[in-house]
Amino acid sequence: MEEVVFWGIWAVLGICMLCYYLRRKRKILSMLAGVGSGFLALLLVHYGGGFFGFSPALNLLHLVQAGVLGVPGVILMVVLHFTL
Repeated sequence: MEEVVFWGIWAVLGICMLCYYLRRKRKILSMLAGVGSGFLALLLVHYGGGFFGFSPALNLLHLVQAGVLGVPGVILMVVLHFTL
């Protein structure tokens, strides 16, 4: 049941981000900027995470999170690490 909820949340987040990008004037450019900035933020946290005690692994889940949600997804990853 937990796995269904997990993937259901990811599906809802993906649909929300798709709707957001479809409402933009420059859809493709906006999506590429969001995905690129998310990957860049993940790389910065991965390689510079030693300064604040969290260096996430570069695995598929983290890459999808950074790609779908962008910078807010990476911030969410860091915040959840320190709160849970």
